[in-house]
Amino acid sequence: MSSQAFLRKKWERVFYTFFDINRNRKIDWNDFEMTFEKIKDLRGEDSAEYRIAKEAMGMVWNGLLQNTKGLDIMAQIPADSEITIEEWVTIWKSYNPKHMHIWQWEYLKYMFFLLDKTGDKFIDNEEYRDVMQIYGMSLQDADKAFKMFAVNEKGRRIELIDYGQFVKTWNEYFTSTDERAPGNFLFGPW
Repeated sequence: MSSQAFLRKKWERVFYTFFDINRNRKIDWNDFEMTFEKIKDLRGEDSAEYRIAKEAMGMVWNGLLQNTKGLDIMAQIPADSEITIEEWVTIWKSYNPKHMHIWQWEYLKYMFFLLDKTGDKFIDNEEYRDVMQIYGMSLQDADKAFKMFAVNEKGRRIELIDYGQFVKTWNEYFTSTDERAPGNFLFGPW
């Protein structure tokens, strides 16, 4: 597989797993509302996680529309706005970890916060499994993925992922063309 095809495959996984919740092959506001419901069911309507999800994902949606459609985020956003897979791929082709779009940074922080279910500033295998399961990943695949990406610089397995390690793993997922790179497994095994 070519390096560009591999990157596209990874970007598509995030699009279809975490954004296109209603499975209509595009991202629209309804997908975000469905995500809020999942978080509400998982953590409760009065939870900080639910409140932060609505806040952060609102910024993600506005940023996506600004990047793909050139919409002014201060203006009224058309209710029928949507992001196609091609627009999504175009955004990630220009991804630079040192100069992320604000919405990409917000999404990264949101995902860490969501995965850190206990709020101890670390992600462990159980927390990872719980969250990935709500997005349709089997417990077996979640365990396999965690074992693949939860490694230190020397390739040794670690039990806890801190924020710095998560950022490194995230960036590797979105930029690495090395199919064996641990970060490629952040959103599931291949």
